[in-house]
Amino acid sequence: MSTRQKILYGVFAALLTPFDEKGKVSRNMLKRHVKFLISKGIDGVYICGSTGEGLLMSVEERKFVAELVKETAGDKVKIISHIGCLNTKDAIELAKHAEKIKLDGLSSIPPIYFKYSFEEIYNYYKNIAEATSLPFLIYYIPSTTGVILSNDKIAELSKIKNIIGLKYTDTNFFILQELLLKVEGKWIAFSGSDEMFLPGLTMGTVGCIGSTQNVLPEIFVDVYRNFKEGNIKKAMELQKRITVAVSLLKRYGGLYAWKTALKFRGINAGFCREPIKGKLNEKEEKILKKEWQEKFPEFLESI
Repeated sequence: MSTRQKILYGVFAALLTPFDEKGKVSRNMLKRHVKFLISKGIDGVYICGSTGEGLLMSVEERKFVAELVKETAGDKVKIISHIGCLNTKDAIELAKHAEKIKLDGLSSIPPIYFKYSFEEIYNYYKNIAEATSLPFLIYYIPSTTGVILSNDKIAELSKIKNIIGLKYTDTNFFILQELLLKVEGKWIAFSGSDEMFLPGLTMGTVGCIGSTQNVLPEIFVDVYRNFKEGNIKKAMELQKRITVAVSLLKRYGGLYAWKTALKFRGINAGFCREPIKGKLNEKEEKILKKEWQEKFPEFLESI
């Protein structure tokens, strides 16, 4: 593993982006949330990804988020910027900006919407990765993007300068481990499905990047610490709590459920951006809070 790969590991929150009622990124809410995560021992944040509603923001808004997170976090945690866009030009602009403000890494989904050939996907990643010197993670999330690649195709991307691995948001870790063996130590991998954190670690991932880390960072940090110390039984017990949390929040829908749960921790994560539903209604929030209190009483504060 190269020195550049070794700087990225551990528990990363796929950072939620708080919007106010008018749909504007909230400076104060975002800063408070980043400080909260740092105080809980998180290793890093992954900004403007799926959880961060990055594709619903303009290039300038995404730069604003990157600058604010860097200003708030400094060098206390690692910052990976998801710079995936519908076109290569905007993605390169975000990549260069991330390097300019001294973030720690880049990541991107493959190009989506149009039916791209593998050659076009390869060139998209190549053109972005070679535009900066920052380490770059492929963001592989086939269930959302609809882009499904064989391990042979994914492995070809390892030839591209600066690409050091991937964020793997899928549940088949046999396929991931097979891929890591195929690239012969050239790549690292982060798990992207929160409920698969511990299984991912056992199959060779170096950490996780996900949504529920925003809400229960302490549990994820404890899973990682216990795994590294060889306390597998304890890590398994903690992983069950993650499964409970993810199952509960999924029943209430999308990102607004995660933002509501964060509210229970005393952190106002604002609204989601349209066309995503802005927030849970009063009745839904009340029911979720009751269930949360039953399952996670020690993680219940008030704003």
